[in-house]
Amino acid sequence: MLGKSPEPAGKSPKGCEAVVMTARAEARTLVEAIAGPLRLGENVKGALSRVARATGLNDRRVRGIWHNEARSIRADEMDRLRQAARDARATEQARDEYRAVISKLVACDAALGLSGPDMDRTSDPALGLRPRTEDRTLDRGH
Repeated sequence: MLGKSPEPAGKSPKGCEAVVMTARAEARTLVEAIAGPLRLGENVKGALSRVARATGLNDRRVRGIWHNEARSIRADEMDRLRQAARDARATEQARDEYRAVISKLVACDAALGLSGPDMDRTSDPALGLRPRTEDRTLDRGH
């Protein structure tokens, strides 16, 4: 029995192809990642100016990349954009971790019945800590 098999052989390899991004599209995506969300009272021009300062590229070049007007992207420009995007991601990750630690501290303060995160915890009797002046009797000459 020659010919077609009654069962399908599997998925077509066309669906498994990797998506290749052009340098222009990648550069625009990187500019967007570096800019992040607009700050309060900031417009797009201001955000693109921040990207220019972060990358060392001039404002007009960054705006050209943003508006897809750049005909090509040089390797050194891509390197700058990639590095600035990595730095922006690292900064955002550090901010997220900081916020998580602060929220844990606030939750711990609430569980212990403390009034706030900037309270002097060394004088709180609930924690079993004493101020430094009472810790060392030798300093007082005893």
